[in-house]
Amino acid sequence: MQPVRLVLLQLIGPREGENDFVEFSSLDEAIAYGRQIHGEPKFQLDGIEDGSGRSLMAYDELNERCRLAYSAPLRKTA
Repeated sequence: MQPVRLVLLQLIGPREGENDFVEFSSLDEAIAYGRQIHGEPKFQLDGIEDGSGRSLMAYDELNERCRLAYSAPLRKTA
C-alpha cells in the first residue's frame, strides 16, 4: 500500500487557517494518530488523502472514526 497523508487544519498560531500534512504508511496508522489528537485545540482533522492529493477519507468519516476509543498503541517507525 502507498503512503497516505492526514490533512490537519491549523487552528492557532502563525499558520492559522493553513493545512499541515502528516504522512503514514497506512490508513489505520493515520486514524490511530487522529484518535490521539482528536479534540486537540491546535488542529482540525480534515481528511486523509493519497500522495497525489486524492481524497481517501473525508472530514465526517475521519472524525467519526477518531471519536472511537483508542484501542492499540501506535507503533513508532524508525
